[in-house]
Amino acid sequence: MYKLESDLAPAAVGPYSQAIVTGDLVFLSGQLGLDKITGQMVDGIKNQTT
Repeated sequence: MYKLESDLAPAAVGPYSQAIVTGDLVFLSGQLGLDKITGQMVDGIKNQTT
């Protein structure tokens, strides 16, 4: 089992990981649609998903 993290996504705000990988399973954590640089919520579902 290991923690999977991306520098392209905002850091976790709480006591959780972006994802945990164990065997063939990946457990993902929900993320807010924040801009990594400004920390502000971005407009629109397409931009938040990106």
